[in-house]
Amino acid sequence: MESKSITRLLIVLGAMLWALGMVSIFVPTAGLSAALMWCLGIYVFFALPRTGWHTRILLFVLAVATVALAARYDRWDAIPLGMAKASIFPAFLATIVLLRATADQRPEIGAARRLFAAIDSREQSGGIIVGSHLIGSILQVGVFAILAPILGPDATLEERRRVFLMAMRGMAMVPLWSPFVVGMAVATEYLPNVPLWQIMTLGLSLVVLGMLLSVTVFDRSGGPGAIWRALKTLGPIVPPVAIAALLVIGMTTTTSYSTLQSLVIVMPIPCLLAIAFAPGGKIGVALRGTAQGLSRIGSEISILTFAMTLGITFQTCLPDLGLLAGLQALALSPTAIIFIVIMSMNLFGLMGVHSIVTGTILLVLFTGIPTGVADLILLQALLVGWGLCTAISVGSLSIATGAAMFELAPTNAISLSNILYIFVASVIFGAILAALNPFLTG
Repeated sequence: MESKSITRLLIVLGAMLWALGMVSIFVPTAGLSAALMWCLGIYVFFALPRTGWHTRILLFVLAVATVALAARYDRWDAIPLGMAKASIFPAFLATIVLLRATADQRPEIGAARRLFAAIDSREQSGGIIVGSHLIGSILQVGVFAILAPILGPDATLEERRRVFLMAMRGMAMVPLWSPFVVGMAVATEYLPNVPLWQIMTLGLSLVVLGMLLSVTVFDRSGGPGAIWRALKTLGPIVPPVAIAALLVIGMTTTTSYSTLQSLVIVMPIPCLLAIAFAPGGKIGVALRGTAQGLSRIGSEISILTFAMTLGITFQTCLPDLGLLAGLQALALSPTAIIFIVIMSMNLFGLMGVHSIVTGTILLVLFTGIPTGVADLILLQALLVGWGLCTAISVGSLSIATGAAMFELAPTNAISLSNILYIFVASVIFGAILAALNPFLTG
């Protein structure tokens, strides 16, 4: 098929997955689940040729591991179960695409660009870290499209690298609390009973500490006051981020829907209203942009589908693998488990392993046995490792996208300073989670 025909097909299939995924939340029937799986399989089939070589390698490894497990233990039934579990992710990603299209038409993003440019150079660190975190919580890697042009065409390699490395420290803490990132989507699928407001409260508390650590110890520019002044300067960005998060919290708190389901249900209408009431807002433009975006999220949908299918297959085969008995025999303390989760994410991330692979395996293992770790703490430990490792992994989308926009080699987008920051922050966050755990399990 021609490229334009494939694009149109992916748009149609993406829209169908979005619509069917939303309907399945309210009417979870076997027929609808089967339709979703078929649509998902066809979408991934046509999206695969458009993925990058590194994504194809990752998908090949995930597929081989899944088939090997299913064949070895004769659990082929786990593969369709995994695909059924993954069928909510396209609706989640499509909603995020609409959210980004909405942000593009809101005046707050234009204001953010101007505020970034006007930040005092002596306090640039606090401004970049706070700003990249706030905007990144909604736009994710789209924040680099705002940051990169501010430097101007004459910026030196060292200037571009310095700003990017600071921005990555802000971005790396987004998964600790934001319901709009893949890490939260995956983690809450395995630990669905943890209230979102608890995750966000704990996560944001750790974010504040992480920002203080970055500004006062690693940048030594402006002190704690720089963060507060940056937050006041970037004030116009805070309300839309807070409103979006509160809408999802409200849905999860007042209904039995999961975080993922709540986001899919509650966000589209507010997004359309936000565009309609924006100066010069054009809903048609946003919908066309969203439609085009549905053809460009093939990599993310494919990775999530393959990873979730492996996770469910791994989980199904676990009793026969003997790993759970071995883990229980080790009698690991809750503190050890917390640090194993965080540091495994960091170390494998540093080696270039995609966080969804490490995260899925850890979730399957440590939700399969009694650990003495409260669900909130286990989930937050996973999010800490998931987020922080993105700043030091050549396999992360943030590094790949940001490096391209800042015109850096991916290996040049990782620094010894950021590696040190990630591991120091991990130790501090891990110690805090370990100290909190007895109060939540006692």
